[in-house]
Amino acid sequence: MGPSFFRPYLFTGLHILSWVLLGFIMLFYIPLTWNVTLPGVFWLWQMVLLILLIIIFYSNARIIVPRTIFKDNTSPFLVWAFITIFAMQVIAYFYTSQTDLHTKISLILGFKKYKNPYFDNYVLMLSLLVLGISTSWAMLQYWQKAAQHKQKLEQDKTAAELAMLKAQINPHFFFNSLNSIYSLTYTDIEDSRNALHTLSRMMRYLLYSTEEKTTLLKEAEFMRDFIALMKLRANSKLTIITDIPEKIHDYPIVPMLLLPLVENAFKHGVHATDKSEIYIKLTQNGSELEFEVENTYFEKTTVSDVGGIGLTNTKRRLQLIYPNQHFISFGVTDHGTYKIKLKINLEQ
Repeated sequence: MGPSFFRPYLFTGLHILSWVLLGFIMLFYIPLTWNVTLPGVFWLWQMVLLILLIIIFYSNARIIVPRTIFKDNTSPFLVWAFITIFAMQVIAYFYTSQTDLHTKISLILGFKKYKNPYFDNYVLMLSLLVLGISTSWAMLQYWQKAAQHKQKLEQDKTAAELAMLKAQINPHFFFNSLNSIYSLTYTDIEDSRNALHTLSRMMRYLLYSTEEKTTLLKEAEFMRDFIALMKLRANSKLTIITDIPEKIHDYPIVPMLLLPLVENAFKHGVHATDKSEIYIKLTQNGSELEFEVENTYFEKTTVSDVGGIGLTNTKRRLQLIYPNQHFISFGVTDHGTYKIKLKINLEQ
C-alpha cells in the first residue's frame, strides 16, 4: 500500500479535525473566555450556525465552484455568494429576533442595547471565511488534478514515443545482420557465433526495456552491440571510431535515448563508394553525461534529411523527461562534417 492509498483517509481526517477545531472555538473557547453564564439559545445558535457553515462549505466546493469558476463563469458564483451571505443574515435575524438573543447577550455583557440587530458582523465574518476557504480548497484540488492529468499524459506520450523509437530501428537492420552472420558462417564460425549472440542480446534489450528507466551501462552496452553489428555490414570505405569507456558510473536513463543519434550517423553518414567516417564519443563527469556523434557530410543530402525523424523524437523526449537538464546542438561543422552534441544531467 503506497501513499496514494492513505491519501483519501488523510484528507477526511484533516476535514474532521478542522471542523472539530472550529466547533470548539465557537461552542467553548469564545464563551468560556467571556467568563459569563450564557443562555441555552446561544449554544443552540452556535450549533445551528456550525451546521450551516458546513453545508455552505461543501455545497460551494463540490457543486457551485465546479459549475461556475471552473467553467470561467464567475457571475453566477458572485450571485451565489451574495445570496448565501444575505440568507445567513436573514436566518440570523430571524433566530435572534424570535429568541431575543441579542438583548439577552447585551444584558449579560452589560451593554445597554445591541448596536445593529438587523446585521450580524459575526455571521458575516464566518460566512465570508468559509466561502473563501472552500473556494480556495476546490480550486487547489482542481489544479492538482489538472497537473496530475498533464503528468499522466506526458508519461503516456513518452511511453508511446519509446515504442515508436523501437519500431523506427529499421527491421531490415536485423535481416541484413542475419545475412551478414550467415555469410560469416562460411569464413569464420567463431565470429558468426559471437555476432549471433550479440544480435540476440540486442533483441532481448528491445523486447524487455519497457520500463521508464534503464541504466547507462545497459544503454552503452546496447550501443556497442549496435556498432559491432553495423561493422559487419560496413564496406571497406567506412571508418568507425568509438570512444565509449568500459568503466561508467551508472545512472538511471530512459532507454533508447542515445541510439537514434548513432543510427542517424550510419543512415546518413555512409556513402556506397566514397570514403566515410563515423566518430562516436561518450564522456562522463559524475552525473553529467556528454555524448558526441560526428559523421561525414555529403552535400547531396540536405540538412533536414540528415536530422531525420529519430533526432526530432529524441529532442522531444529530452524536453519531456529532462527539462532544463540537457543541451543539444547539431549541424554541419566548419570542417565539413555533421556533428551532434548532447549534454544531460542524469541526476534527478
